[in-house]
Amino acid sequence: MRDYSMTQTPSHSAGVPQHKLLQLLAQSGAPLADGPLPCCGERLGRLFGLSNTLTLDSAIAFRTRQSGMNQGPAIERVTQELANTRRALIRKISSYGSEVEPTESVDFEPYLNAWLTLQRRVVAASRQLRDKTRKVMKDHNQNLARLAELDSAFDQAMAGYSSQSFAHIPKVLEQRFQALFPALSQTQQTPSEASQETGCAPGDRLHRYCEEAQNLLLAELDVRLEPVLGLLEACHNEVTNSP
Repeated sequence: MRDYSMTQTPSHSAGVPQHKLLQLLAQSGAPLADGPLPCCGERLGRLFGLSNTLTLDSAIAFRTRQSGMNQGPAIERVTQELANTRRALIRKISSYGSEVEPTESVDFEPYLNAWLTLQRRVVAASRQLRDKTRKVMKDHNQNLARLAELDSAFDQAMAGYSSQSFAHIPKVLEQRFQALFPALSQTQQTPSEASQETGCAPGDRLHRYCEEAQNLLLAELDVRLEPVLGLLEACHNEVTNSP
């Protein structure tokens, strides 16, 4: 079994009842569903319309016309690219906030724009890696080619829901920013005036906000890379078990 520790985090270990991203959102004040969620099949059924069901049926019945060839080296390259990309994104996310020019007043918009820029990089990188992995799978053999088609069908069916869900994170960040800087949000006071009222230096609160925003984006990065990790693990299992 291949070691994926270089691309996974402890939050993905078996037995963890809630994903780290959900935990961080809850800590930031985001409302979460009360009680247990419906079973996976029921939740997926709500997302699949008639066209998605037809696409899924076609994916299940998919048969590649290519004879296929060993893509082991290509799979290794994508695996290494995943690790390199993740490390590079973590470095960028860890420097979040440093690119914002300091001003006399603390304004949320520059920090939101910087965060959204990083989020778009995360989305683009995860999408590119997922597409590359599917391409390698389709060229390997029938089993992986069908799995790639199934992943594409699920990806298309869940695209709207996923975008809508991740779009709530910036709203949570804005609420968190306003909670940390209530005087600035309501009266547009300067940081020194707000510090006199709260007894806490605005620089400390800004550092805390940036750290929380970084953690949310790091957790989102792991969520977006999970499909790629799953596909690559299937690839390595297929290559290992192939005669």
